[in-house]
Amino acid sequence: MKRERQEEEHRLEVRVAEDRDFERLKQLCDCHDGWNLAFDHPPTKVYTRPTKDSTFQMIKVCTVYSDIDANVLYDVLHDPHYRQIWDKHMIHSVDVGYLNPNNDVSYYAISCPTPLKNRDFVLQRSWLDTGRELYVLNHSVYHHQYPPKKGFVRGLSHLTDGEDIT
Repeated sequence: MKRERQEEEHRLEVRVAEDRDFERLKQLCDCHDGWNLAFDHPPTKVYTRPTKDSTFQMIKVCTVYSDIDANVLYDVLHDPHYRQIWDKHMIHSVDVGYLNPNNDVSYYAISCPTPLKNRDFVLQRSWLDTGRELYVLNHSVYHHQYPPKKGFVRGLSHLTDGEDIT
């Protein structure tokens, strides 16, 4: 049991995102090879593909927001105080810590519709503004001060991302 926990903690490690992480994100967003188009209703397309060592499907959603500037969307996603206004499902959010100016760790709890149970997450978020493209990516991490809570299902994000081309 102790070994399983150590393996889980290693998989959920905190590490500063590097250029190669954002390059991988760009490749995942831009390349559709190996993806199955599951939904196509312009301007939104949803793709799926199998993942290694899991029965889960990876999901990629591509859309265009023509009525909002990419920089505004990027800023809204970074503003935890404003999120309380627009995110009707947010129960609680805490900034756990900052790794550097472009990487942080946070706790986030959300309400889910019945019959689902509420979810909570401990996430490392990383972002990059190249001047032409804006990237946000996150993944679940382990933090000893935020163990799973009673009444919540601990959500695990292997990779959640966003790419905006300005």
